[in-house]
Amino acid sequence: MPSEPHKERPLSLVLFYAFFRFYFRLFNSIEITGLEKIPPSGPLIIACNHLSNSDPPALTSSIALVRLPNVIAKKELFSIWPVGRILRSWGGIPVDRKREGGDLSALRGCLTALKKEGCLVIFPEGTRAQGRKLKPKPGVALMAHKSGAPVLAARIFNSDNFSKLGKITIKYGTLRSFEPPADGDLKAAYARFSETLMSDIFSL
Repeated sequence: MPSEPHKERPLSLVLFYAFFRFYFRLFNSIEITGLEKIPPSGPLIIACNHLSNSDPPALTSSIALVRLPNVIAKKELFSIWPVGRILRSWGGIPVDRKREGGDLSALRGCLTALKKEGCLVIFPEGTRAQGRKLKPKPGVALMAHKSGAPVLAARIFNSDNFSKLGKITIKYGTLRSFEPPADGDLKAAYARFSETLMSDIFSL
């Protein structure tokens, strides 16, 4: 059961985000715009493009200036001591990225966090784009539908050059809610919502 990091603030988590904010400010001159668009309370999904492994800490440490997000991490990390224990205390949600058909346990964990008015950061592309145009996964639309949580589009720029000390920029956009289709075709509606969401992201 995920904890509620937006209400519970373990010192280790606060220090973790403070460290990364300092790191990205010092080495990557990070610039963040639109933080005021992040609702400070209530269930929320933040959907962002994915360029590099630096995206999760860059995004979550900036979001933490407004509210603490739940952490979604690959399940292998939870078997490493003391990493697993720390992640669970931070509201960590393990996900098996190799499971065929998706990880239902991770989905349930995400929905539980959202029902507790938590905040999730999700990359609809599912993996790093690396210059490719990827088809978005329907998971964000599914979670927005099942939880009723609005989705905030975010875009990160130049994080694939973070190791070269390139400047990173993060922009937050506008909220979008999932509306169930009148014809009842959820599969098509999820696909449309996901495509629209990616358009929101890349229009920033």
